[in-house]
Amino acid sequence: MLLTGESQRHVERIRALLAGFEIEVYAGARRHVPEAVLGEARQKLDAFGADTIVALGGGSAIGLGKALRLEREVRFIAIPTTYAGSEMTNMYGTTAGGTKTTGRNPKVRPDAVIHDVELTLGMPKGLTVTSLMNALAHPIGTLGTGSLQGEAREQAFDAIGILYGAIEALVRAPDDRRARAGALRGAALAARSLESGTPGLHHKLAHRLGGRFDLDHSGLHSVLLPHSIHRLRAEAPDLVAEIERRLAVPDLEASLFDFLVRAGAGVSLRALGVTFDGLRGLLAEASSSDLPRDLLSAAFHGRRPSVGTRFEDWGLPELVSVTGARLEDARRVVVCVHGRGAAADGILGRAVEIVGNDPTVCVVSPQAPDNVWYSAKYTSPRAEIGPQLVAALDQVATVLRIATERSAPERVVMFGFSQGACLAIELLLRGSRPAALVALSGGIIGPPDERPRPGAGLAGTPVLLGAQEEDPWNTRARIEETAQVLAGAGCAVTVEMLPGNAHALHGRHRILARQILSGKPATSPTGGYGNVHETETLPGALPRDRNSPRHPAYGLTPEQINGTGFVAPRQGNRRTWMYRIRPSAQQGPFVPLPHATLKSDFADQPPEPNLVGWNPQPLPAATTPTDFVDGLATVGGAGSPRLRRGFAVHVYAANRGMEERCFTDADGDLLILPETGGLTLMTELGVLEVTPGQIAVLPRGLRFSVLLRGPTARGYVAEAFGRHFELPERGPIGANGLAEARHFRAPAAWHEDRLSLGYRITAKLGGEIFEAVQDYSPFDVVAWHGNHCPYVYDLASFSPAGNTRLDHVDPSVHTVLSAPLDEAGSHTLDLVVFPPRWDVTEGTFRPPYFHRNVTTEINGIIRDTVSAGSPFVPGGLFVTPSLTPHGVMASSVERHLALDEAHANRPQRSPDSSLWFQFETALPFSLSAWARGAGHRVADWPLVWGAYRKHFWVPGSG
Repeated sequence: MLLTGESQRHVERIRALLAGFEIEVYAGARRHVPEAVLGEARQKLDAFGADTIVALGGGSAIGLGKALRLEREVRFIAIPTTYAGSEMTNMYGTTAGGTKTTGRNPKVRPDAVIHDVELTLGMPKGLTVTSLMNALAHPIGTLGTGSLQGEAREQAFDAIGILYGAIEALVRAPDDRRARAGALRGAALAARSLESGTPGLHHKLAHRLGGRFDLDHSGLHSVLLPHSIHRLRAEAPDLVAEIERRLAVPDLEASLFDFLVRAGAGVSLRALGVTFDGLRGLLAEASSSDLPRDLLSAAFHGRRPSVGTRFEDWGLPELVSVTGARLEDARRVVVCVHGRGAAADGILGRAVEIVGNDPTVCVVSPQAPDNVWYSAKYTSPRAEIGPQLVAALDQVATVLRIATERSAPERVVMFGFSQGACLAIELLLRGSRPAALVALSGGIIGPPDERPRPGAGLAGTPVLLGAQEEDPWNTRARIEETAQVLAGAGCAVTVEMLPGNAHALHGRHRILARQILSGKPATSPTGGYGNVHETETLPGALPRDRNSPRHPAYGLTPEQINGTGFVAPRQGNRRTWMYRIRPSAQQGPFVPLPHATLKSDFADQPPEPNLVGWNPQPLPAATTPTDFVDGLATVGGAGSPRLRRGFAVHVYAANRGMEERCFTDADGDLLILPETGGLTLMTELGVLEVTPGQIAVLPRGLRFSVLLRGPTARGYVAEAFGRHFELPERGPIGANGLAEARHFRAPAAWHEDRLSLGYRITAKLGGEIFEAVQDYSPFDVVAWHGNHCPYVYDLASFSPAGNTRLDHVDPSVHTVLSAPLDEAGSHTLDLVVFPPRWDVTEGTFRPPYFHRNVTTEINGIIRDTVSAGSPFVPGGLFVTPSLTPHGVMASSVERHLALDEAHANRPQRSPDSSLWFQFETALPFSLSAWARGAGHRVADWPLVWGAYRKHFWVPGSG
């Protein structure tokens, strides 16, 4: 008889292998072997008269097979499809009346066990990790009782190492066959440990809870295991230290908890189906030693145990989580309040991330009973919210008071999210007066006539409020109303509303909150284009005597990025060493990603010989979320990134930030010129702000995200495939003028140790777009040094040079950056800027002269005062191909020729409201298909210049 559970995906394969045998399938196996299931299977076994039981599946099927084997004389074959390891032991269990009974008997051991990697390949990632943690609990639990000695003890450590390695591998790549083979081997070893030793408290809890609440066995083991290890750390610190030493893992319980998060598995008893009242009922029936309340309460709420977290009794219904420096010694104390349905240690972890793991900061977080502070909406009348609000405010106020008493008022700040933000705002209004407040996705509680009057002493208190515009739990109006009340009380309020509809902590908020919560001023970017920069977020993170030490500070990983070949001349060699929390090689595989408007290979495209122009690119509709990458569209270019020769010009239009996505361009350096809307660039090397009138240079291969500082953003992007952008030589201009290297600002290091499931890495290589997924933020670089780095430059700092007597100056004298070609005097791409400046020539036709230039010119407008009917508007773009005749508009020619001599020679100042730019290239320009057919292309662009009038006249010639 073939035993299986609800999942029967392998049954037909087994039937085919057992062709010629009579087979009866029983698919009713259930976890914990309920008595009713055992009776039904027993009856079916007897009726069919099977002489062999084949248990196919996980612990449910194999556990049922064991129970039947205990009662009947039949052969028993086990084919596990999970990693519980039950098939290797003489242990069994059955459940009746909510109580699980376990025992040992050699008879229940299978006659044969078949381990087949193929049968495990379809396991979901969550089940894979929970099943492996079920197996991992066996050797850890038995080692904890001290019941293993000698060889058995070493085998238990071996099993731990194999299983931990399998979890690491399979949480990243569930299809890794070698890791799955190792998982089966490790599970078998772990089962032997369980059979050889005495299970400890962990297993007793698992069987007690599983029988009482009918919980998934592997899910229950995995939820309990981090908490069991945390308890074991206090009872047997040397054992936990030995396990961590062998694994080279500094925080075992936190690492296992994070594996569950990364696998998308449940991390709480609540998620498994246990209710708050159900757990309280169970705890009321038992002694504290039999069922440790602290452990089970932490497991119920999904709190994250860690070697660095202290669970302290502050007289509240639940223990308070404290991490970082001692309260008495901390430079800064952050009191965190979590939101609805969350756990204290979740927001505690977010605060640690936001302050950049600063060891001088203490973070404190209370836990709401049943993960909810109050059940009603925060906009409800206070009578409707009821006593829960009173109790919640009392608990948080108690934590704030104790933190202040043990530290100092000026050191204590508050951080709340969602429901926690509402409570923090309420306490501030009632006069609790933390030194600062970050309250995100929350607002004032209750209707206007029930709000407390702001207390005294709030003047100057920094407050950060914000959410996304379409947050389902908040409204802009409510947040702005909250800001008005707090500002009226004298608080220094910052409101940061972002486009989107996600109820989460967003990139801009995390950046702004760091300075407020940490109490440290933001580190200023460093100056100097092409300089070797060095920066760190934690003291001593940057090694001084070598680039790749064997044991870097803080357990960081050294990683180099090269923008040039290893043997490039020193003057032009680009490379940066990063010291990061996780190697970027941890990402998943790249797969092709279609992109309708982004193109970069023009090798087979004909050049465009005519003058062409476009109106500003339309902004995306509010109903179409579009980030920077989605909103990129290629206008045209030359050459091919696969040959490392050429360039591309793109435009972008976006209405969303890249919250859980980054972009990296392996094809070339990027030059971004915003036209509408400021951008926050989160890069691996730090954060940069760039606004219209500034430019950002992002070197080849560096990962970055573009966050919006307003509802929409639009601008231009140049991409150089070959040599990097350089500052142009000044030549006869002399030592000064044009762009100063010191005005280019490189970022200071800024890191976050943040898990992010499904984080997308979009990459461009060889003109094609690819995407990979990982489960953590790529912005985890704690320190770096090098010269392959991004820059921001304010074009207002540009010092233009020009003619001061005769003729119109060539635009090349306004070059800001240049990406050279190998041919002397020619360039892949130059950025030329036309800033406000004086024109002082005399006797000269001052507008740009008529011209046929070997250089292709691509012109854009950042800002200008536009007269009615003018085709030259900010956001527009037009191209003058190589050696195509061109000049200024016919009306401009006539207007200048009509001036009298005095006016024509008068010095002229171009207005501050005007900022144009030009990309110049020695290469021909090919249009993309998108640009040729774009709806905002100006169809009659050559005609907008007008008809040039003939002025030729020879007096007396007739």
